[in-house]
Amino acid sequence: MEDFIEEDILIVPQEEIIGEGENARKRLVLKGIFSEANSLNRNKRVYPKAVLREIYMEAMERSRRTGKPIFGELEHSSKVNPILDRIAVKFPVLEWDEEKGQIIGEAVPTSTPAGNIVKGLAEDGFPICFSTKMSGKVIPLTEEKAKSYGITEDIENCVEVMHGAKLLSIDVVGEQSCQKAISTTVYEGFEGENSNGKKLQNIMEELFC
Repeated sequence: MEDFIEEDILIVPQEEIIGEGENARKRLVLKGIFSEANSLNRNKRVYPKAVLREIYMEAMERSRRTGKPIFGELEHSSKVNPILDRIAVKFPVLEWDEEKGQIIGEAVPTSTPAGNIVKGLAEDGFPICFSTKMSGKVIPLTEEKAKSYGITEDIENCVEVMHGAKLLSIDVVGEQSCQKAISTTVYEGFEGENSNGKKLQNIMEELFC
């Protein structure tokens, strides 16, 4: 039986742009790195690049086939299928960076009570922490594999995610233990249904060390 595999991701809200014009409105966008391959995260797990690429491709194909966007609940549930009244965010953009071995993208709070909680917390300056929830299997990380990833720290209790894992959701959680994934909150302005809002460009440049 496959286990849940969870990985925390911290998103730090920071207002970057406000819509212009008398009729402007704001859309909250949380942008960042949602998973990274070939590095040991604080949950003591490593996603080999080929495995993380496979996870991403399967999730995007499933979303395309079903017409359902990648979503996130407010706090993890123990269910594989979504609990509708807990859905808090959707991910209109998720991309694979082949060079860096990262899943990057943006999350937008949904127009639900759970989504409004996320929006309110972000607007009040609270850091937003995401946690990927996957189903799959892991194996102990060997010293040989650790060296191949450039990992030099103690690998006791560290594990490697195996092929076949599947992304179930990217949930908003209260705890945080992410190694790298720090991003910004962006407000994109819209002038109305028939006008084009101005979108901030290149906001993710050099955000991650």
